[in-house]
Amino acid sequence: MNNDASVSPNRASGGLRVFVLLVLLALLAGLAYGGWRIWQRLETTTQTLEAEDALLQRMTQQLRAQEGESSQLLRRLDDIEALNLRANSSLQQLQAEQEGALKAIATLDATLKGGRARFQLAAVEELLLLAHDRVALAKDAAGAVTALELADARLSAQTDARLLTVREALTAERLALLAASKPDLTGALLTLGGLLDRAASLPLRSRVPNRFDPVPVTVHDAPPLPVDAEWPARLWAGTKAALAAVFRIQRETRPVDRLLPPEQEALIHTLLSLKLEGARLALLRGEATGYRDLIDSALHWLGQYYVENDARVLAAKTELQRLRALELNPALPLPQKALERLRAVSR
Repeated sequence: MNNDASVSPNRASGGLRVFVLLVLLALLAGLAYGGWRIWQRLETTTQTLEAEDALLQRMTQQLRAQEGESSQLLRRLDDIEALNLRANSSLQQLQAEQEGALKAIATLDATLKGGRARFQLAAVEELLLLAHDRVALAKDAAGAVTALELADARLSAQTDARLLTVREALTAERLALLAASKPDLTGALLTLGGLLDRAASLPLRSRVPNRFDPVPVTVHDAPPLPVDAEWPARLWAGTKAALAAVFRIQRETRPVDRLLPPEQEALIHTLLSLKLEGARLALLRGEATGYRDLIDSALHWLGQYYVENDARVLAAKTELQRLRALELNPALPLPQKALERLRAVSR
């Protein structure tokens, strides 16, 4: 039992030693592995640091290069800013010059518009004066209406509201002229043409008649002879009765028409035609005084040289008297209100 007891502690101490040795070996192995791992990490870290150091050097070089480029960029930016400042200064100067030019153009445009408007109003005033003169001097309603229409067309292009009253008066005057009575010149000209065509066929007072129509004579009965009258008395009474039946003597109280040769008859017809032609020409020219004088002359000529009671002569006289009453220059309304209003606006 003692031997067993002594063996057991030895075995126990030997096992402990083995165990301790194993533990030491394990620790050494762990330490060796840990050192190897640390060494690997150190190597890796060293390599990484070397790579990072190389990278850092490259980055430093790049940074220096970028710093140089940045300094160049800054200098360029400074130059650009200086250019921008000069450009802004020039631009402001140009803007100031442009504003001055625009103001000058606006002033010039206003001046031109005002001058153009004044010129248009002056032209309208001249047209209104022309219309007034055409009516007052020439009695030309058509020309006055044309002038008023042209004036209204010019005023329609104006924007001044004050000109509306002028256009209103102008329209009223134009309508008044259009409504004025107009003589029938065409009918009068046709009538004078018809009289000219018939002038050569009107009978003259002094023309020898184609046949003689005796006027019945009333023979007054002679006083009866006494029964105891002697033959000489009876012979004288019979002779007187016979002569009274053959000859008739009486006093003529009216003027006797003088017989004319054919060439003078043609002259009378020609002069009547000239008077009628002159009246037609005066009618075309609108000469009222000359027209009436020639009509009166033709009427006097008809009464002096043509058969008074002939139907054709009476018809010609009637037509001439009707034509004489024709009013060539009727009273026309004088256009002046529009002119007065325009002058009031132009002041």
